[in-house]
Amino acid sequence: MATQSVDLVLRPSRGPQDHPAMNRVANAVRTVNGDPNLGSVADMDSYYARFDQLALPDDCAVVEVDGTVVAYGRASWDELSNGDGEIGCALNVDPAFAGRGIVERLIDHAVRRAATLIVTRGHERTTHFWVFATDRDVDQIRALETAGFRRIRSSAQLIRPSLDDLASVALPPGFEIRPIEASDRLMQRRVYDADARAFAESWGQEAPSDAEFERWLTNANFDPPLWRVAFHGDAIAGQILNYMGEPEADGQRIGWTEAISVQPEFRRRGLARALLAASLVAVRDAGATKAGLGVDMQNPNQAQALYESMGYRVVSLVYGYELGPYPPRSSGPKARAEVEA
Repeated sequence: MATQSVDLVLRPSRGPQDHPAMNRVANAVRTVNGDPNLGSVADMDSYYARFDQLALPDDCAVVEVDGTVVAYGRASWDELSNGDGEIGCALNVDPAFAGRGIVERLIDHAVRRAATLIVTRGHERTTHFWVFATDRDVDQIRALETAGFRRIRSSAQLIRPSLDDLASVALPPGFEIRPIEASDRLMQRRVYDADARAFAESWGQEAPSDAEFERWLTNANFDPPLWRVAFHGDAIAGQILNYMGEPEADGQRIGWTEAISVQPEFRRRGLARALLAASLVAVRDAGATKAGLGVDMQNPNQAQALYESMGYRVVSLVYGYELGPYPPRSSGPKARAEVEA
């Protein structure tokens, strides 16, 4: 019996015209991996707008099988708040095409691109090359480990399955929550800067910039009236930048209680718990039937324990893998074909 040939092509991204197909692939991956945070094409447009548009055709590769997009991978440069460089990598393969060598081709593309970026952008600094994979994506994990990546980090997606039993938690004395208007750019810049300051020492924190702030303003999940921001006098003490997820087929809707931060000088006073309680009420009143958030499981402030004490439960795990880090003046990693040659 003859075997039908498959036309597999790896090509550069064509920008926004690829986003509907890329979003379909990403959502298929999320669904299989138990991640309820399904995205829209608008989310994809907003996310990719933050990258260097001239570099994206080199950064992002799309895989087609018989003319249909079934996978994509991206390796892009960014700067961390500690001055190091970061090459963040995303690999998404439609689960129906797993185990066919596609993820290996995307990893080779990412490694080659990382080597170029390390030489051209990371010459004078240490550069980290990271990619994330869920615990259920055994094909990608196997391919990453075969390519020499090592697991260095774990994070989790948590869901609070119901918003029917919310408890009231009082703010600590001296704090108050004030509304942030959708048109108040000056206050929104203060919130952006407060977020950067609170997370400045966090693992993998990217450096803030005026350009990144402007991109943040256009994010599809940007919803200042839904935020809960606590002040101590005139100072921003803590905040949660809530937003609503897309409605699900069964009528459920997730309110995302994300970007949870408290400034170092105001920690250990119960402010995060009070802000989270207020945020749960806010997303419920906006139409959410459940709430979600992500957490770094190595967070030194016991964030996961707080979230679980407030009714959130882990629904999926994500592992961070690294190749490197690469010191200044390094030539970067070698692709598989170069190593085997």
